[in-house]
Amino acid sequence: MWLFGSVVGYFGHVNSAATSFHGTLRVENVSVRAGGKRILTGVDLILHPGELCAVIGPSGAGKSTLIRVLLGLRDAAEGSVSLGSNGAEAAGPLGYVPQEDALHRGLTVWAELGYAAELRLPNATPQAREQRVREVIRQVGLEEQTRMRIRRLSGGQRTRVAVALELLTHPPLLILDEPTSGLDPGLEARTMALLAEIAGSGRIVLVATHAMASLERADALYVLVGGHTAYFGPPAGALEFFRVDRYEDLFRQLEKQPPHAWRMASRADPDQRIFLLRPAPAARDS
Repeated sequence: MWLFGSVVGYFGHVNSAATSFHGTLRVENVSVRAGGKRILTGVDLILHPGELCAVIGPSGAGKSTLIRVLLGLRDAAEGSVSLGSNGAEAAGPLGYVPQEDALHRGLTVWAELGYAAELRLPNATPQAREQRVREVIRQVGLEEQTRMRIRRLSGGQRTRVAVALELLTHPPLLILDEPTSGLDPGLEARTMALLAEIAGSGRIVLVATHAMASLERADALYVLVGGHTAYFGPPAGALEFFRVDRYEDLFRQLEKQPPHAWRMASRADPDQRIFLLRPAPAARDS
């Protein structure tokens, strides 16, 4: 059962209190069923504040279902998900950036974030909301675009606005679904660099992606196939585990044995077992 009480992101009204980023995300033996069929089977995932995790897998692997479980939109049939030791009350709002953003194309960046701050920070003073808007604009590197209408922004810049919206409430966990889809390699690399920087401020960032070129920006790589964990560890370790030279070749390897066999191989890998038990990274100033 998910320990968060409500779904936040694009879906809800949030409290204005800033959250301290001290909770480890623990996904323990999570399984999800639909129509008598298992969509996820025995998923184990541990992420610490300060870490960026990339989630990859072929179509139908279960990535969207995993995201819905983390957001509280779907219950697990088995297992548990928690963030920190105090449960829902101390978790604070979550951030979620879907693949198709919900930005208002006719507004300027400043107006979009200003209206969002009024909705998401209802107890803050106008001065505090304006200050927070300035902070997130600076954090995502949009200082030069504040007066531009969103319809005039590039795809990468719109992604930054969507991320800034979610950062308004200091979420301890930020989840993004294919934020680099449709971006050229340069923009994709800059977007992943931004996400790594945001994670470095002390929160957990999880990004589902098909982009292979910047996976090494991530602190952790989670590979999902047919609802089973095929790999969870440092990105570079996946190359050795799957016996490939390039991340792009992982998907061909996944086709060589059934999903449950990959799950067994993942669980038997001593390096991955050690990775699950790794300590949290040293705290950095947000």
